Amino acid sequence: MAIWRITGEGPKELPQTKLKQEKMLEEDLEDWIEKKPLILGEPLLIIGRQVLIPEVKDRLDLLGVDPQGNAVVIELKRGKLKDPVDMQALRYASYISKWSYEDFESQAKNYFGKVGDDDFNFNEVYETFCAEAGIDEPPDLNTDQRIIIVGSEVKEKLGSVALWLRDHDVDIKVIEVLVFKEGESLLMQPQVIVPMPVGKFTSTGKSTVKSGMQPWLVNGKEWHLEKRCSPQTRKMFELLDDIIQDNFEVDGPRWAQKLYIAYRRNNYNWLAVETRPNSLVLHILVTPGKFDKAEIAKNLQIEEFDEEGTFADKMGLRSSVTIKKSTEHTGWIMLRLKGDFDVQSEAFIDFLKQAYKAFPK
Repeated sequence: MAIWRITGEGPKELPQTKLKQEKMLEEDLEDWIEKKPLILGEPLLIIGRQVLIPEVKDRLDLLGVDPQGNAVVIELKRGKLKDPVDMQALRYASYISKWSYEDFESQAKNYFGKVGDDDFNFNEVYETFCAEAGIDEPPDLNTDQRIIIVGSEVKEKLGSVALWLRDHDVDIKVIEVLVFKEGESLLMQPQVIVPMPVGKFTSTGKSTVKSGMQPWLVNGKEWHLEKRCSPQTRKMFELLDDIIQDNFEVDGPRWAQKLYIAYRRNNYNWLAVETRPNSLVLHILVTPGKFDKAEIAKNLQIEEFDEEGTFADKMGLRSSVTIKKSTEHTGWIMLRLKGDFDVQSEAFIDFLKQAYKAFPK
């Protein structure tokens, strides 16, 4: 797809070029992704570059983890994407699948230059990354493995293999990088080819339900509203969703999580709504220091949630609020909204607007 510059004379198409033609190396593409993993369309924590795989005496280009705890093997090709890059990436993923937490920790120490540094805490780095991505409780590491293949042209054979692998529950993503030139500047446009954003390669009428597939992945909306919510909390969520859609520019609701429904900004969870039969728990990502717990409680006429309180005390609270600081730049407001709370109140809507403005930059 072309990139167009709008001028006084109308749209002007920018000329497309190739990395090879611009004398760019595979290492240049590797540099860009290492510095800005969001180029790949999602938050990733890079923990290795040119990672040695002793079993095959070969090196994978980039190794990362995602906020769901998956190991992510990233293979890059400056030229056309063709086999055996797919088999190569599968081999790497199979070896990484055997890694323990200590293997990841050791790799991260090497990558961040912290070998021999007793103060380096990989778990803290991982927890901070997950928190900034909107995950309050970091999942176990390396529960599954993913593959991302990046290059300038996707050959039909690779696309076919990637689709087949996805049909068999192998999480593989193929990204085609288009390069455009304007004067001395280069513009890069990554496009996800597999999986397709629309069902271009799927058969009409084909069932999307797979045997053994988790219900929140098959139909997340039904899972949350009919299985996790009571009629009361379902109505609360539907009212909340109406307010969010009417007032904020967010990507959501995103249903395909087991415990919560997400609304995202800039590829991070701004608001995660934990669905429960007796309450909705809102996790709102904000800049630390922007809010006072007592003031929120007073304005919304709810209780202050004491993390040190007994379980019985916590369960006996009506709607409540607490604030947690995750990192220097991010914090969370947690609202536990029970049936006594009016999500349509002017005070609550005003609070959400303030929280939206306080999203970390």
